Amino acid sequence: MRAGRAARLWMMALHWRPVGPEPEQTYWRRRAALAVALMLLIVLIAQLTGRVGDEDRLASGEPSPSSPTPGSAEPTPTTPSSASAPPSGAAADLCPPAELQIVADADKDSYPAGGRPQLELRVTNTGSAPCTLDLGQAATELLIFSGPDRIWSSDDCAPGGAAKPTTLEPGKAVPTRLTWAGRRSLPKCEGPKAQALPGTYRVTGRIGDLQAEGGSFQLTG
Repeated sequence: MRAGRAARLWMMALHWRPVGPEPEQTYWRRRAALAVALMLLIVLIAQLTGRVGDEDRLASGEPSPSSPTPGSAEPTPTTPSSASAPPSGAAADLCPPAELQIVADADKDSYPAGGRPQLELRVTNTGSAPCTLDLGQAATELLIFSGPDRIWSSDDCAPGGAAKPTTLEPGKAVPTRLTWAGRRSLPKCEGPKAQALPGTYRVTGRIGDLQAEGGSFQLTG
C-alpha cells in the first residue's frame, strides 16, 4: 500500500507543469530531486515489507519460499549392500540332510580287465534355497564292493584333507569325480594292492554321515 501511494505521487510530480516566478529549470531540478527521493522511498518500503513478511513466516514456523519444504529433499538412494540385501560373500545356511540327494555311479556299464573306471559322487540340493555343504576330501568317500566284499575305498590311501565348503544351488547336481585304478585297497593303505578280478562291482558313496547306494558295473576278462 505504501509503495503504491509513493508511486502515484511520483507520477503526479512528473506530469505537473512548472508554474511560478522562478525559471522553469529550477522547478524541473526540484522535481527530479523529488523523483529520486520517491524512488529511494519505494525501494526502502519494499525492503521493509519483505523483511517483515520473512519474520512473520519464521515466527509461525512456515518455511520461506527459497528454502526446501520438509520432505521435499530428494531421498538418499540406498544400495543393496546398505539396505535389505545380504552382505556380499555371506555364506548360505548349512544344507539340511533331508534336502540332499546323493548318487554314486560309474561312467560306464562295463570295462575291460585292467581298465580304470571313472567314478562319480553327485549331490543335489532338493530344497528351495541355496545351502552350504562340505565337499572336501575328508567329507567325501567312494567305495567299491563285490557282493559283501569291500574291494576299495577312496579314504584308504587318501584320508583327511582340508574342508571345502561348497554352495549348492537348488536343483543343481554337484559332482565329485575319482578314477579307480582297478586294484584292491585296505584302510591306512596297508597290504598288497591286488588287481581286481573280472566280475560285477557296486559303487557306493558317503558325504559326511550321509550314505548313498549307487549303480553297478562289470569288469570283463
